[in-house]
Amino acid sequence: MELDDLRRQWQQPAPADLPALNPRELDGLLAQRSGSLIEKMQRNARLEMAYTTLFGLATPLILLQAQNPLLKAEAVLLLVLVLVMLRYYYRKLKMLGQMTRADTNVRESLVRLCSGIREMLRFYYRLSLWAGPWTLVLMYGYYVSRALARGEVFSTKMLSFGAGMFIGGGLMQIVIVYATRWFQQRLYGRHLDRLEANLRELDEPGPVPPH
Repeated sequence: MELDDLRRQWQQPAPADLPALNPRELDGLLAQRSGSLIEKMQRNARLEMAYTTLFGLATPLILLQAQNPLLKAEAVLLLVLVLVMLRYYYRKLKMLGQMTRADTNVRESLVRLCSGIREMLRFYYRLSLWAGPWTLVLMYGYYVSRALARGEVFSTKMLSFGAGMFIGGGLMQIVIVYATRWFQQRLYGRHLDRLEANLRELDEPGPVPPH
């Protein structure tokens, strides 16, 4: 039974021989319907966490084998980023898991869940927004420091290299930002949209029964 059908049946006058659904029964049906959406988000979060873990396992190997200081610095930055993301996915899974075990008001729990996951998606988006520029700054800073160590001063070549790096990096950043937004909407946003739509539908007033 779809939630919109459930809402209409619940809000319309019940036949004399059928008892009306009380809020507790409605919350139980709402929990059943929302469970599949929550399970899909849990599955997606576990997959993302697994891929991040595999990537993180390779990062220490790069750090140990790298001879270039820039590569070492980037490996450290990636390792920190991996640890941050693993913590992020842990918190997301914990939040989703609490919803499946909710023994309080289901609607209130769903509202908190949607709000919390939305906030975590905003954090992910901000992280993807700033990770690229900081990496470019690190790379260009290393290039400039090596040039200055060789006795070179700021030259047209150095400025041209920096301009090309930041233009190319800026274009790549635009692609990353839009791809991240689409990807997160695909994994989580569309499921949150359905949960929030279900909550709004259940809160809408039903038709006034005829007298």
